[in-house]
Amino acid sequence: MTNTGDFRRYSYSGDTTYLINSFDVSRSSAAPAYAPDTQRRLKVRENEKRKSKKQLLKEQRVGFANIVMIVTASLLVLAMFFGVIKTFATKNELNHEIADLESQLSVSQSENTRINSELNSLVSMSMIDQYAVEKLGMTKIQSHQIRYIDVTQFKEEYKTAVEYVAEKAAAK
Repeated sequence: MTNTGDFRRYSYSGDTTYLINSFDVSRSSAAPAYAPDTQRRLKVRENEKRKSKKQLLKEQRVGFANIVMIVTASLLVLAMFFGVIKTFATKNELNHEIADLESQLSVSQSENTRINSELNSLVSMSMIDQYAVEKLGMTKIQSHQIRYIDVTQFKEEYKTAVEYVAEKAAAK
């Protein structure tokens, strides 16, 4: 749908007066400014009903009970907050203690590895052989020094001795 203003714009596109009129600020399509009423009007109403002393005391008790409940809840929330803070602090201390103990453990393990390697170097067969020859004056065994023992004779003597002891025990 076209209106006449649109048609004129297309028909007089070369006319300078039309171009100047198209920038006319008096023909604005913006909404008018709205300024809300900033002053609040308060209404004061008088209480026409009078409360009895009993009702006032009852309201005071209810109000006091509400205050006590709010204070109790606030103290409980505060206690919980400080409890959580305390547990976080304890957890932090224990984590630091665990880290210290783990570092001590790793130092001890590396020290143990060093000592074991030193011990292995001292206890090697060549070191023992060298110590026996140099310090103790020992010599290596010769083939003529080796004696072989026949244990069958010992086994037979041991067997007869055990049988003899068993017979004596049965005789008593």
